[in-house]
Amino acid sequence: MVSVRVRGIYATALSKLLLDEGFKLVEASEKVRSRLGVELDTTPCDVTVKDTENPDEILVIGFPEEAKRVLEVLVKKLRYVYKWESKVELHSVYVGIVVERHGDFCLVDIGPLKGQLYPCREEAGSRVVVGVKKPPVRPGETLVLTRNFRLVGKYVALIHGEQKISFSEHIIDSEVKARLSSIAASKLMGSGLGVHFRSSSKYAGREEISSEIDRLLEEYKSVLKMSSEVKAPEKIRHGEHLAITGLTSLAKHVLDEYRRSTCLTIDYHHALKSMGLSDYVDFAEDLLTPILGGRGTNTRIGIHNYLWRSMREGGRVEIIHLKPTGEVLRLQQGSVEKAELVDGELLLVIKRYMRSPGVYDGLGVEKRPGDVDYMVVKTGLPYVVHNYYRDGSWLGSYVNINTPPEIAPQAIKYHDLLVDVAILPNGEVRVLDRGELDKLYSEGVLTSDLYHYALKALEEVLKDPTSYVYNPGKD
Repeated sequence: MVSVRVRGIYATALSKLLLDEGFKLVEASEKVRSRLGVELDTTPCDVTVKDTENPDEILVIGFPEEAKRVLEVLVKKLRYVYKWESKVELHSVYVGIVVERHGDFCLVDIGPLKGQLYPCREEAGSRVVVGVKKPPVRPGETLVLTRNFRLVGKYVALIHGEQKISFSEHIIDSEVKARLSSIAASKLMGSGLGVHFRSSSKYAGREEISSEIDRLLEEYKSVLKMSSEVKAPEKIRHGEHLAITGLTSLAKHVLDEYRRSTCLTIDYHHALKSMGLSDYVDFAEDLLTPILGGRGTNTRIGIHNYLWRSMREGGRVEIIHLKPTGEVLRLQQGSVEKAELVDGELLLVIKRYMRSPGVYDGLGVEKRPGDVDYMVVKTGLPYVVHNYYRDGSWLGSYVNINTPPEIAPQAIKYHDLLVDVAILPNGEVRVLDRGELDKLYSEGVLTSDLYHYALKALEEVLKDPTSYVYNPGKD
């Protein structure tokens, strides 16, 4: 059975999902154990699932076969997600060929990719044994290699060329560190190797850690032998599979339902937490639990009412545009021009004044400082609409297809689905970037559910494009 450790703001929901799918939860927090009714299991994990520095993403990292199984289940169940996977494993070991030398660094071919190695002493054509220090996951990222390669186990990682002892940030007890250090010293004295203790080692006994170090030492000898025998470029030791999953508002809704099956969960729980409102969400749920006595369903309208009251007074709004490449764009801020409740949904018009010259993408119209964009946003709908005006004259509108926007009192966030529709004053309607949508779907970045969601939204817009145009003069 694959053991998984889950951390972060999505921990309860993801733990419930994985538990339902037959995975074993290890090192679960006391709160998660209480909600799911499981005991503490300190077995070392095969896979870790946790937040990244971006709260709209989760990282899946672990032994290759097991990590891929976990990733496959998460993508299947969450449905509306982006997925980026590295072509090479973190800490995998290769015999590479130096392709080019540029001053102090080399470009090294390891087979699947070419990566940077610093410092560089070899000339072009030389063989070099390297480890993957930083694998590229998202488009445009660089593969970074190191001479100080690692052999990763469940409790420890042996480090070639770096004679030091290091510890996971989760090992803070000085007595535990001293105990682990004594084991390392007794096993690795004179070997020239360093060791990194993984978080699971704090639960392990001396025999378990000693046994793993012995096994990794034998593997290390085998790796050194292979490094002189194989034909380069060639992988000679596995590492850890690394993947990032982008969570759209639709995927967060799925996570809300998983969490709701274990405890009271208000609507938009994970969306609001990902926008920095964790304390408010926790307070609301703690307050409502004894009152509702249920799971927190039918709280959406109350949240919309709160947002409406917060935003109808105006004020500045941050606009966060998330792209399938993993890029986060922070658009020019605007002010709330209008806030209404329409059939229980929140409708916002954000007024933005253009500051710099240029061209409006898709419209082919000159952009001038002082132009106004009336940005129309409505909860539950798969688009936001930009309506550009100059001195009261309409320049054109741009319908951005995306997942339903997530809204907080001072921010709007949405995941871009690439394809857009431009509407011009002469009646011309243009579909933009459909090829980009198809390309990312074919590459496996977009799931089938997300791809077809975008196409359905596009189809709806094209039925009557002009109905999406906002005219401020009619208010």
